[in-house]
Amino acid sequence: MSERIKVINYLESLFRQAIPESYYMKNRKKKVVYPYMTFTLSGEPIRFTGQGFYIDMDVFDDKKNSDVDLLKAVSAILEKFPDHEPFNQLTDDFLVQINYQNDSGIPTGSDTLQRHTLQLYAKIDWRK
Repeated sequence: MSERIKVINYLESLFRQAIPESYYMKNRKKKVVYPYMTFTLSGEPIRFTGQGFYIDMDVFDDKKNSDVDLLKAVSAILEKFPDHEPFNQLTDDFLVQINYQNDSGIPTGSDTLQRHTLQLYAKIDWRK
């Protein structure tokens, strides 16, 4: 399995601990469950040994009367990756360090669809 796929699979499983409906690039489910999150990577993790790359995340919710579920989902990410200390984890393949960068609400022009964006910074140090 390529290193990039290993990183994407790891991040997807890590993010699902905070937001169960988390997907790389886009949500391909026929029946969408809200809230859900998508993420992309800026750069090739295989080439970033000892350097870093950004993780851009978008959280979506489609609630007519409340933004509580969206805020809970964003809070779950912020609790997992607080801005005052980096997240570190050693796997069989690499050491990952993830730092919170920023987040903000994004207007959608919809009365029901809500979107919030977050950005993290990650470093991967391969063990092999």
